Amino acid sequence: MSKRSKELPDRPPSYLKGTAAAMWRRLVPLIKADPVVNDMDRTVVEAFCTNYQLMRQAYDDIQKNGITKPIYKTTISPVTGDVVAKDFTGFKRNPSTQILDSATAKLRSLGNELGLTPQSRADLMNIRLDDDNDGAMESLKEFFGKS
Repeated sequence: MSKRSKELPDRPPSYLKGTAAAMWRRLVPLIKADPVVNDMDRTVVEAFCTNYQLMRQAYDDIQKNGITKPIYKTTISPVTGDVVAKDFTGFKRNPSTQILDSATAKLRSLGNELGLTPQSRADLMNIRLDDDNDGAMESLKEFFGKS
């Protein structure tokens, strides 16, 4: 690719707020250095930023409310309508733990697509080297084919 396609804007889209917008401002300058990433990847970057925000919100909720909460069965008197008993029945998982799991998995996947992990960067470098070598091989074939 001789000229890079339209670059990702440094400013986040107006609908990204809070942590998602901050992640955009932090992430885009880092990935713009990669000539393969451009404005066509906007939705992947947006998804990464929004999942990062979901992960942070879920983590904050877990810190505030814990990973589980106790569940009680309330027995009410049919005659007076008063609570007669509250029996402990077990624990219920905080829904934020599922959100945290899901957002973390999506971040890992999206990060790989954007080359944000050491392994994905190495894989992208190998692809680029293979592409460069293919061009070199074609040039050599043409050169030796004409001799």
